[in-house]
Amino acid sequence: APAQSVVKYERRVFDKLGVRTPYHTPYDDATDKLWEDLYDMGIQKITKDQAALLPNWTEPIPGDENHYVVSLNVFHQLHCLNFVRMALYPDRYGPVQQFGPPILEGDTVPFDHTDHCINIIREGITCNADITPDVWQWDEKRHMAFPHFDSVHDCRNWDAIADWARDRKITERWDSHTRVGHEHQHF
Repeated sequence: APAQSVVKYERRVFDKLGVRTPYHTPYDDATDKLWEDLYDMGIQKITKDQAALLPNWTEPIPGDENHYVVSLNVFHQLHCLNFVRMALYPDRYGPVQQFGPPILEGDTVPFDHTDHCINIIREGITCNADITPDVWQWDEKRHMAFPHFDSVHDCRNWDAIADWARDRKITERWDSHTRVGHEHQHF
């Protein structure tokens, strides 16, 4: 992966159950901006040499064939999580644009954005499979053992990945409807 070179691991304590973060309700414009800022990295460009190392081919940028188009899946996953979040609060966000025309050739089933997003999140969680143990500790108020989610996790440093994406964001307009060449790029 092109961003692999910036991956650094850090220990991070997750929030305790019941702790309210700026990402929690009540939702307002400031909260919405926080969510959008998590994934508003645009589309990135990588060099032809970096593209040649990918297990899947990607398209060159029309007019700049030495650079190729990628986007990091984590930002798609965060977009999807935000989409599902907004779908849960129609009083604030109104009905989300959930259905679209079929995507797969020959398919008659409309594209379901919510279903797609739930599946993308599922794939991301099972791919990354955080194996940090959630410990159980005695809770005097409840008189029972209760899970504590404020465990120490080994996480990728978010800022390094976000900086990598921002530094490679395609800022010039490019036409995604223009194809460079007519075959898959086999380097």
